Amino acid sequence: MEIIQPYLGYIGIGIGAVVGVLVLVWIVVSVSIFLKTKGMPQLISNFFIAISDGNINGAYEMTSDRFQAKMSKKQLTKFAINNKLTQYRRTQMTIPTSEEGVYNLEVVVETKTGRKIPLLLNLVKEEENWKIDDLEYAKVSKILAKESKS
Repeated sequence: MEIIQPYLGYIGIGIGAVVGVLVLVWIVVSVSIFLKTKGMPQLISNFFIAISDGNINGAYEMTSDRFQAKMSKKQLTKFAINNKLTQYRRTQMTIPTSEEGVYNLEVVVETKTGRKIPLLLNLVKEEENWKIDDLEYAKVSKILAKESKS
């Protein structure tokens, strides 16, 4: 122990430096994710609020051109009714992953009756605004699996 004692200060400084670097990296990554996805949660909430208020036109305007080419307003209405999205109360979201400018995330919509509906969303940025690029029912949900373990 006496042999190590003169070096304990250096060991403490080294450990402090490593912890400091890790905290700094975590902060940089967190800020980067926040800046890249700024406005995304608001779009998602506004989209489901519009659907629950019966404003399909408003919700449809929040979708990309690709989404609109794939799904009509009538199909979106049918999807919303079939999946009980008209009873929207709140959402839970995963951290989005990005692939070639398309951000993918899982969203669990909780209805007013307490039912939880897992969905997969793809979002893109068009002219500085986020747009929903794809919407589908998720057969497997990381969020719900995590909740059931608790």
